[in-house]
Parts: sequence; C-alpha cells; structure tokens
Amino acid sequence: MTGVFINYRTGDGQDMAVLLNERLRDVFGKERVFLDSTGLPAGQQFPPELKRRLRDARVLLVLIGRQWLDLEDSEGNRRIANRKDYVRYEIRKSIKWQKVVLPVLLDGASLPKAQDLPSDIAGLSDFQYRHLRSREADNDLAEIVAVLRNQIPVRQRPSQDTSTSNIATTHRGPAAAGANAKAIHYDNDPGPLGKRPPRPWEDE
Repeated sequence: MTGVFINYRTGDGQDMAVLLNERLRDVFGKERVFLDSTGLPAGQQFPPELKRRLRDARVLLVLIGRQWLDLEDSEGNRRIANRKDYVRYEIRKSIKWQKVVLPVLLDGASLPKAQDLPSDIAGLSDFQYRHLRSREADNDLAEIVAVLRNQIPVRQRPSQDTSTSNIATTHRGPAAAGANAKAIHYDNDPGPLGKRPPRPWEDE
C-alpha cells in the first residue's frame, strides 16, 4: 500500500480535489494518486477498479466542505445518510481496513462531530485534520504534502547529473520528510498522522 485515494463529494469540493490531485501527482507521481473524476450516484454499484484502488491506497484524504453533511439527492434525502453513498463507503472501508485517514477541511469547513455522522463512520471525527483554503492554498498544500511524505514515497525525477552531490539534493528521503513534518501545526491532536487519539476509557 503506497498510494493516496482522494475522497470528495460532487458539489462540495471537486475543484479543490482537482487542485490537490495535480499537486500530489507532481510530488508523488500519478501512479500513486487516485481521484475518481466522475463520481458515483448513490445506489450504483461500486466499480471494481475503484474498490481495488481504495484497497491498495495507504492514505485516504477526505475532503470536507461546508455543504458536505447537508447535500441532498434527487429525492431530498441527505446523501451521507444513504449507506450506499460512495463517499460514506470509502470512509467506512478505510476505517475498517485501518488506513491512514486524513480529513481535509475546505475553506473554513468544520470537522463533523461524531453525533452528526452515521454510526459506521462516526470515527472520522477522531482523526487529525488539515485545512485547504483558497487564499492559503500554497501554504496548505505544502503542509499536506509534508505530512504525506512520511507515508508515501516521493516521485523520483530523472537527473542528467549522476554525481553524489546532485543525488543528495534531488532525492528526498525519510530524513527530509521528517524535517518537514516537524514544522506542521497539529490542529486537534499531536499523535501519529491518521490515527485516532486514545479515549479516556480505552487502553492505550
């Protein structure tokens, strides 16, 4: 498992999803970043290829905008309330498979509280999050990339100069990733990325 799967809801974050997809592909390579550009309506069978890519991914990025919880289907029902909703499916499976889950809050959106989420994805509220804001896009994208470097191999760019000094400057290994990660501000918990903090009534 070495890739990133970008989870987003049509009508609430697809533009940011495209922006994030482009930046991550540039850093990690297109083969390690997956974005479903079509979206799936609730009730439609989850395509085998999407399921395979989700299972193969190490990290799930959950893009959450201000309308994420409240968007409705054609019948006036909240999409998130439908167990077959593809966004909910991807989150549920990723939590079950113990993947690294990173909520990305778009333009001032808040992380949903557990009581506002379906029970099968209520654990989403326990994960660390990052912001992605239009006016701070460069800085926010840099933070997201920095923490992902600890989880995913970066893209190896070809170099004409094979000298030792050039390799040292073009190859960004674990040490460089760790240095970048230390500068990250943790909004809601300083523990390992994508892991839920222990609750008082649980054994650590």
